[in-house]
Amino acid sequence: MKRIILIIILAAVVYVAMNFDFFRKNIEYKIKKETGQSVEIPNPREKMQPNQLLIPALSIETPVLYAERVDEDHFQELLIEGVVHYPGTAKIGEPGNMYIFGHSSDNVWAKGNYKTVFALLPKIKKGDKIIVSDHLGNKFVYEARETKVVAPDDLSVLDQGQGGKKLLTLQTSYPVGTALKRFVVIAELIK
Repeated sequence: MKRIILIIILAAVVYVAMNFDFFRKNIEYKIKKETGQSVEIPNPREKMQPNQLLIPALSIETPVLYAERVDEDHFQELLIEGVVHYPGTAKIGEPGNMYIFGHSSDNVWAKGNYKTVFALLPKIKKGDKIIVSDHLGNKFVYEARETKVVAPDDLSVLDQGQGGKKLLTLQTSYPVGTALKRFVVIAELIK
């Protein structure tokens, strides 16, 4: 019995160590929420840094990189530098569905500063603003409309739609430390 308890404790320690950044971000989020801190929403008249994504309610600020091809190795290279726009999906502000994905957790030894950039994404609420800038720094404000959890092979989230809606879908692996499912946020352009 002692051996089983020791194995469980060891497994828990390894899990926490492997996902330390995720737990750190959740603690920081809780502190910021209690003290009313968040990423500042940029002035609508001023430009932003080009190719950026902000979610002020979650204190997420990250570069957006544009993949040139559908290739897992290419995606992994880009994820080191930020979040990635899936090729063939709508561009910012265009009708259709702009699809962006990023890490919620990655191996401790993995390169880059963005391996937990979307760790807090499951905390997003309906109505939260998502601000994305284009290559010139022009701002586009989306509003979170829906969240869901899907299977990793569910390609319906890439659907470009039939109407003139201007959507933004954000995606990350879920639950933390796994790639079992995907957490998805669907937002719509409001300005």
